[in-house]
Amino acid sequence: MSSPKSPPKSPSPGVASPLGDGNAVIEVDAADADSVYAQSSPNDERQQEAEDLMHEMIRIILDDKLFTSPLGDKVDRVLDVGCGTGQWAIEFADENPSSEVIGVDLSPIQPSFIPPNCKFEVDDINQDWTYPKDHFDFIHIRYMTGCVPDWVEFYKKSMDHVKPGGWVEHVELSSIITSDDGTVKQGSAMQRWFEIFKEVGDKIGKTFGVSETAPEQIREAGLVNIHERKIKIPIGTWPKDPILKNWGLWYRQFALQGLEGFVIRGLTDLLGWSFEEAQLFLMQARSELTDPHIHAYTYMTVVSGQKPIPADES
Repeated sequence: MSSPKSPPKSPSPGVASPLGDGNAVIEVDAADADSVYAQSSPNDERQQEAEDLMHEMIRIILDDKLFTSPLGDKVDRVLDVGCGTGQWAIEFADENPSSEVIGVDLSPIQPSFIPPNCKFEVDDINQDWTYPKDHFDFIHIRYMTGCVPDWVEFYKKSMDHVKPGGWVEHVELSSIITSDDGTVKQGSAMQRWFEIFKEVGDKIGKTFGVSETAPEQIREAGLVNIHERKIKIPIGTWPKDPILKNWGLWYRQFALQGLEGFVIRGLTDLLGWSFEEAQLFLMQARSELTDPHIHAYTYMTVVSGQKPIPADES
């Protein structure tokens, strides 16, 4: 369903373009280089609005789907880990009224008007879980980069709490921004983005590179029947393909909305930048995000695995 916080006059979700997959080169729309983009977003609740934009963007990229795992018809219990503003959990509950959906997050920022089969809990997912073992049919994890110290152990914990035959799915955006034509320059804010997050991750002991490592780590945890997809997402409206252009519009809006919240504390409190240095970097990043001559893109990883079914139950 469409969010009131979505970019204005954005095209409706369409079928995913194969150009978004793998290493395919995205064709540039030369006319877009003459376009003008104006940022006009309110300053209050920017980060929560960015999360809602990200939710809508990911749903569009996934062909208007909330998940990719082959869940089947009977999904009794669902856990949404790191649920943020709760949009995914609410929409899953709306679309699956027979499922019991729990969203868990450190922050109580979810709305109070929710479906009767949905509830939210405030908890630290890095601590011991209080849920029973073999309890959930589906555990959904999304945009948890920089939040987990040991992903293999986290996937093992998720597997412990999902039923035999149940699924764990992780959707994660990469922190790496690049281009195929050299328009993302060495030393630019976009190019430095991953380096900054890597340095912050090293400081806090929680990687921002899980998008790149998740498929290998989810296998290492013991999940089977792995489904893996790496999706190329343009940043901005420079692609010629109309579907990819729409993806890029959403990503740019999401990035601009959440830019300061993503990096300001890491730059100043953890890396020791002055406030002025951090603001200068943010200014450069905003300029690059809105420059139609920069043909940047990033990746999104979608990986899911199934808890093995014991031989005597199969």
